[in-house]
Amino acid sequence: MAARYIDIKNSLKQAILNKEYRVGDKIPSERELALHYDVTRVTLQKAMHVLEQEGFIERIHGKGMYVTKVIEDNVYLLNNGTSDSILGFSREFKNQVKVSSKLITLNKIAAGEYIAAQLDIHQDDDVHYIRRIRLVDNIPVLIEDSYIPCAVIASIPEAVLQEASLYEYIENKTGRKIKFYNSVIEAALFDETLCALLNIETGSPMLKVSGVTKLEDGKAFNYSISFNRADMFKIKNSWVGK
Repeated sequence: MAARYIDIKNSLKQAILNKEYRVGDKIPSERELALHYDVTRVTLQKAMHVLEQEGFIERIHGKGMYVTKVIEDNVYLLNNGTSDSILGFSREFKNQVKVSSKLITLNKIAAGEYIAAQLDIHQDDDVHYIRRIRLVDNIPVLIEDSYIPCAVIASIPEAVLQEASLYEYIENKTGRKIKFYNSVIEAALFDETLCALLNIETGSPMLKVSGVTKLEDGKAFNYSISFNRADMFKIKNSWVGK
């Protein structure tokens, strides 16, 4: 279960996206919101801090909290540390849209020089190579390639890759939280092969996101590359000083 402050953050975020609170509106005070959600001020303050970090509200000293200009279409938010683990695509969006997957490839292959360097393993070590199409409300929106060491996870059922959360499965199997993710974001164009999988025109704009994900003990368990439709997703970064 998500922490209570995350539930509150998501509730307020959805209210903003639903225009229950419009851009420029002052939202209720922390005291009022704490009473409404029946939580302590400390819990409520954590929720508001995350909402502020994500760019949905701003706090004006002496005046209160106000709704800022938000991106109202699909937003691809890289995991921003607001959960107690890295959520992954399925868990990140499951309460907002219908998320599904179509498995294209599931093979065991030798890591090779490049993948081995990313995962800090030997070139001859086996990895699971996974290619999936990810769909949002039944629309293909990205292609995701994953390379997972077989030494970390011996087997991965196809059903998990098509119907469940891979990251949740890995946490359950290893008994460890997924805690660290470093990524690189690049602009690119879709080639003919990828366009055929997504049913889009060759040369369509892409956001390519590659990165390494680690367990809480620092063990790298996934090198992934996601090829995201730039017409469907944006990268949104916010920073709030302390």
